[in-house]
Amino acid sequence: MTVSAELAEISQWWRTQWSATRSGPMPAARGPRPFRIAGSANDQTTRDGVDNPYWQFVRQLPSVDAGLDGVAADGFARGLPVGHHLLTMRYSWAIPSPGDIGWLADLLGHRGLVEIGAGSGYWAWQARQAGIDVLAYEPSDPADNGYSDGVEYLATLRGDHTAAGRHPDRAMLLCWPSQGDPWAALALAAYAGDLLVYIGEGPGGRCADDGFFELLGRHWTPAGASPHHVSWSRTRCTMTAYRRTT
Repeated sequence: MTVSAELAEISQWWRTQWSATRSGPMPAARGPRPFRIAGSANDQTTRDGVDNPYWQFVRQLPSVDAGLDGVAADGFARGLPVGHHLLTMRYSWAIPSPGDIGWLADLLGHRGLVEIGAGSGYWAWQARQAGIDVLAYEPSDPADNGYSDGVEYLATLRGDHTAAGRHPDRAMLLCWPSQGDPWAALALAAYAGDLLVYIGEGPGGRCADDGFFELLGRHWTPAGASPHHVSWSRTRCTMTAYRRTT
């Protein structure tokens, strides 16, 4: 099924929800009322010539205002034809909004980027489209990667956490490192550069391990966060830059 056909199914889902609401009593409120990002004050525009199908889906999904945590997309709504699991496996475990990519480009300036554990290469692909010089490393062949459906959006280089040590001149990107796995801590220990961009949940969440957050707290300090990041509901994902202190 094409992206346009799947988007049409989501539009039909919205029409069904609206029809059901009008034909019967309003369901009891359980938290904030969902809305579509598309056309709202929270919408973000993709630059001409940039292909970001993940965002095209997310902006059409039911979302809620998460207060200080920004906007959260709900990929778990009942009857939704395209949701969280399908999109995270197809694209990435974290949502790259156009604002995120613009924020990343401004942060880097003319500096290059290396992503370790790049998965499908989706974030690296978005960065490349924004003119960022990016290298993406992933230890698994696409067909053997259990965290994606096997599609690569940017050709990734085969390499594990040790690749971080070969690029001290570049900023390093870590996106949603697997929970309880030491590879993110090993990559951070191997990296000799001074700028890290981390996308994921914090200590005690579903990303990385305690060793990673111990290193982060000991040698790095926050240097800003993307104000445009959209998280999935049921997660506390942020996109934060860190500068090395020691």
